[in-house]
Amino acid sequence: MSADLDALRQRVVEAVTSGKSLGQVFKEMGITPDNPAVVQEIMAQAGIDPAAMFPDGQVDMPSFVNNMTKDLSPEMKKQLAQLIEGMAWEINNGQPLPPDIQEFLKSWQ
Repeated sequence: MSADLDALRQRVVEAVTSGKSLGQVFKEMGITPDNPAVVQEIMAQAGIDPAAMFPDGQVDMPSFVNNMTKDLSPEMKKQLAQLIEGMAWEINNGQPLPPDIQEFLKSWQ
């Protein structure tokens, strides 16, 4: 499935205003764990180059995310954790997140 960043933006705005779940929007657009090519395409359209961000190929993702979100309030982190968990549950057909990600998100709640 081909990804379109502008279409994704529009669908997310529509979902927020209509009460539709973001997880459902992602699934409809083919953004699922078993389809990394769509995510890579959207990242490229957004000007995000993972190879440039992580030149060694590996990154301490919790530290990276904590650094990117360090200025968010605890309440905002809690809301983001809940959003991520809900979307992941829906996108991944009810399968739990990996334990390390679950622990990381718990640290935000």
